[in-house]
Amino acid sequence: MRRLLLLLCLFAHLAAAQPLPARQFLRQFGAAEGLSQPFIYALAQDSAGYLWLGTAEGLVRFDGTNFQTFTTREGLAEDFVTRLAVEPGTGRLWVGHYQSGFSVSQGRAFRRAGAAETRLLSVAKGLPAPDTARIGQFRRRYQPALPPQTVISAVLRDAEGAYWLATAGAGLWRLTDPHITLFATSKRLSALAGNAPGSIMAGTAAGQLLRIEASVAGLALQSLAAPAASGPITVLLPAGPLYGTETNGVRPYLAGSASPRQPGSSYDPAVLAALPGRLHVTTLARDTAGGLWVGTLGDGAFYLRAGRLRHYTTATGLLHNDVYAVLTDRQGRVWFASHGTGLAVLETGGEFRSYRLLPGGIDATALAQDATGRVWVGTEGDGLFCFEQGRFRQFTARNSGLASNYCYGLLPTPAGLLVQHRNALSLGRGHGFRPLTTPGNPLVQELLPNAMALLPGPQPAAVLASRPGLLRVALSRWPATTHTAVSVTAVEVDGARRDPGTLPELAARPHHLTWFFRAASLAPAGTWQYQYRLRGYQPQWSRPSSLAEADFPHLEAGNYQFEVRARRGAEDHWGAVAAAPLRIATPFWQTAWFAVLSVAAVAGGVWGFTRARTATLRRQKLRLEATVQERTAELRQQKAETEQTNADLVVARDAAEASRRAKAQFLANMSHEIRTPMNAVIGLSHLLRNTPINGEQQEYLEAIQSSSQNLLVIINDILDSSKMEAGKLTLEQAPFRLPALVERIGRMFRFATEAKGLYFHTEISPEVPAAILGDPVRLNQVLVNLVGNAVKFTTRGGITLRVELVAPAGPEAAAGLRFGIRDTGIGIAADKLDSIFEDFSQANASTTRQYGGTGLGLSIARNLVQLHGGRLWVESEEGAGSTFWFEIPARPADPATVPPEAALVLPPFEPPLRVLVAEDNLLNQLVARKTLEAWNVRVTLADNGRLAVEAAQQQVFDAVLLDVQMPEMDGYEAARQLRALFPDPQRLPLIGLTASALPEDRVLALAAGMNDTLAKPFDPAVLYARLAHYTGRTPADAPTSAPSPATAPALAQPAPGPSEAPGPEAPGPEAPDWTLLEELAGGNEAFICQIIATFLAQAPQMAEQLRLPADAALSQVAHKLRGQAAYFGLEQLGLLLETVEQQARLTPAGPDLADQLADIHRRLHHVYPLLEQRLLISSTPG
Repeated sequence: MRRLLLLLCLFAHLAAAQPLPARQFLRQFGAAEGLSQPFIYALAQDSAGYLWLGTAEGLVRFDGTNFQTFTTREGLAEDFVTRLAVEPGTGRLWVGHYQSGFSVSQGRAFRRAGAAETRLLSVAKGLPAPDTARIGQFRRRYQPALPPQTVISAVLRDAEGAYWLATAGAGLWRLTDPHITLFATSKRLSALAGNAPGSIMAGTAAGQLLRIEASVAGLALQSLAAPAASGPITVLLPAGPLYGTETNGVRPYLAGSASPRQPGSSYDPAVLAALPGRLHVTTLARDTAGGLWVGTLGDGAFYLRAGRLRHYTTATGLLHNDVYAVLTDRQGRVWFASHGTGLAVLETGGEFRSYRLLPGGIDATALAQDATGRVWVGTEGDGLFCFEQGRFRQFTARNSGLASNYCYGLLPTPAGLLVQHRNALSLGRGHGFRPLTTPGNPLVQELLPNAMALLPGPQPAAVLASRPGLLRVALSRWPATTHTAVSVTAVEVDGARRDPGTLPELAARPHHLTWFFRAASLAPAGTWQYQYRLRGYQPQWSRPSSLAEADFPHLEAGNYQFEVRARRGAEDHWGAVAAAPLRIATPFWQTAWFAVLSVAAVAGGVWGFTRARTATLRRQKLRLEATVQERTAELRQQKAETEQTNADLVVARDAAEASRRAKAQFLANMSHEIRTPMNAVIGLSHLLRNTPINGEQQEYLEAIQSSSQNLLVIINDILDSSKMEAGKLTLEQAPFRLPALVERIGRMFRFATEAKGLYFHTEISPEVPAAILGDPVRLNQVLVNLVGNAVKFTTRGGITLRVELVAPAGPEAAAGLRFGIRDTGIGIAADKLDSIFEDFSQANASTTRQYGGTGLGLSIARNLVQLHGGRLWVESEEGAGSTFWFEIPARPADPATVPPEAALVLPPFEPPLRVLVAEDNLLNQLVARKTLEAWNVRVTLADNGRLAVEAAQQQVFDAVLLDVQMPEMDGYEAARQLRALFPDPQRLPLIGLTASALPEDRVLALAAGMNDTLAKPFDPAVLYARLAHYTGRTPADAPTSAPSPATAPALAQPAPGPSEAPGPEAPGPEAPDWTLLEELAGGNEAFICQIIATFLAQAPQMAEQLRLPADAALSQVAHKLRGQAAYFGLEQLGLLLETVEQQARLTPAGPDLADQLADIHRRLHHVYPLLEQRLLISSTPG
């Protein structure tokens, strides 16, 4: 009974496991492929890899692509070939014929075998007979795949492991990829996974589970019970009792030797029920801790372990919620593959790390880890990526031998990593890959992605699912890597094909050569890679390529050797090198003998040409000597005439230069000589006007001032014209208030216009800036000239001065100002409008007699406007008046940067202060006395320190001002004696006055007993504050700011002194700082004139004393003059005087101060005319 049950179970098992029909790829070669004879009687492969076929119409050679037929024309004894054999050692091909004996290969041709050779074959029992046993085996195995009634006449296995079948009437057949077999099934397979040893689990689109086992015939398929859940099975857990579906999530099953489901484990249905419903499961993976990873389409990944469920999405670290593959590696990391983003890796510490690998990310489709621990990533379109030792390396079809860059499945096997492509397979390791299938193999079609499993055993095989069925890859039957030989088959010289072995020396000219070569293999051409080089032309190997030819379009003369090598796939090693020599003859013009003859010919030609040329030159020399003698005489005459002319020109030039210098010197001397007494006249008349005089005397004084002013204007015009003619006049750029300048012009000419009964209006456009950058003195000079002319030539009506803004002419141009001076005077004739701007020119002679003037005013005004970068023009009608216009560029300025014109009004002290002033300099005495008396101070003057000490003993003073350098007794000694008499510094404050601002001078003053020091010229406000502080006196009223008296308007730039005469100007000229002087005088113009007049009286005398030897006296003179110069802000002059003072004091032996003293005199002569001009302006009425 037991035996019966056992037999029934075995029968049921065998009935369930049905073997599948096998099919391999047989390819036929016939007329369509170039084989003209379908009856084949023999097969052989020679050492070069060619396949030879014996037919009734000749011997056919096949190189894997093309068929070539050899007949009696190529040396065969007969066209009918029945036997073929390759002679060991020599590699010669022996050909057996039907009736005419034998033929043997000789190079690339054939010949009839001799009698002796035939006897040797007879001893060896002739050529081998057909292998009938192998033919029978192949007939039984592959007869179903061949056409009916096909007769196999010969079988050959080539060097690549492929089998070739010769038939009688059906042509040539090749068993391609013998390691690949397709087992067809009607089941719609959808998933594969390894199960128990020796079997594979499979799932179908109908939701059925199958077991695949190895059988004697190949593969057997066993159907298992259908799961409870319906729907397509998308994935199976390797060696595990779980599968994933497209709509119903993860389900368990019991099959084979799977472990029973334990409550709480990852396989427990109660735990699996925690997963959300309707999941589209794409992958399942188990980790080393027994946990289960579930990848889904659209819902990220789930992890189940010990009854707990954890969900991972893009919010927790994934790059995408579509997970196509999950891998748990040996280090405990979890890899997630997704499309369009890359890889997300969950590290052992729980943090995610992402790898995009390429700028736009990758489409990861498959993951696997091989036996060495490398992690492989398959992509869609970007090949493979290998992660090893913390770095990724990319493998592509171009650089590593992959059959395609689209990788949809990865399976580690003992033979290497198996890569599934769309219609191909690749196998390789970490250094490269080889295609596992021949291109176009119909068996490798419609492969299912990631449906791969390894069938272990003595001969392991990989099983893949496809639409037609199961594909088994026998890894042990795949040919191993071989060193492939290559041969040079032909060479094409200038378009003509030649035999590379018998190629003669080529003619001496450039040639176009193309070498053709092939690997010693019958595999398709596209599976091979070649490298070549041409020694003597290109020493480096070319890049690997499948193209079996090398082209060199322009080869010059030389000795070359063409070399080529081959390999099958990037995993193979390069095979032996095949070589073909080449020689191109050298042109005769590049040979040594031709070079020697050429040098000799050139040398002979040069020698002959030299002799002929020498004779010609000798004759020309004789003719030239005669010509030169004649020409020399002419040139001497011309030279004498030219020298005489140059001498006359030099005399004329020197005379003109002397005249110009004389003119400049005359103008300078006359200016100085005339202005010196005239300044005295102006200054004295100004002082005289401040004294009580009667009406007649007042009339005389006004006549004197008017005449002096007119004369000074004439002199200034002449000197300004000379300076502009010499190009020595420059403009300054300083901020000033344009409305204030126009207002001063109005005040200046108010009395003149009122005296003549004229009106004078000023109009300023609202758009005109309040302050501009420019030269206010020169602008004032232009306006004074033009307005003065208008007043001069107008007897009725009046003058209008208008200022308006002019828009810029272009995007980069600056805005400008337009000035217009319109009068109702005599006007100008139309034919005189251009001449009035010339020097010393007026409209007519009667004008000069009636109105006076030099004729320089308009010329100077025009030149000054042009110097500003503007233009001046006139519109006039004789008898109706004139309008003078000029435009100048102007840049706005910040009004805050314009120096203020207000002075601080300091109230008087009440009751009056009594101050003793010890000062030996009359100008300093004047300034101190006038300044102090304005504050209700009673001043007592002492000319030196001794007199100051005596005065302090005789009178009571509230404070003492001491100059530190005085004759008989200086300020330091006087301070010590006074402090001995008055120890309390609050009882009698001592304030030192010094022209030096050095810290050591202040230390000396304090050590001598002084309360404080002031630098000259002192700031009146500072002196006022010091007196109020040290005397404890409070002024009657708080200081207020009030406008200072109108400073005298500058009619023109102060007239140049002698040093400013036309010609080279001295470096670094400086003008007085009128603002400083006005602040010092409190805006009192009479006080300013008194200071200037005193300086002009004393400074020349002190300047003469500077010629004394360098000793203490010279030091004192320099100190006094420096103190006076400081009132006018002459910093450069003060520095020079300070240098002279210190050197004369420290080195009385007499240092060389000639340069400094000369510079001091030059600067003083530059300042004198400026001060004189200020006196003249201040004395002008109105």
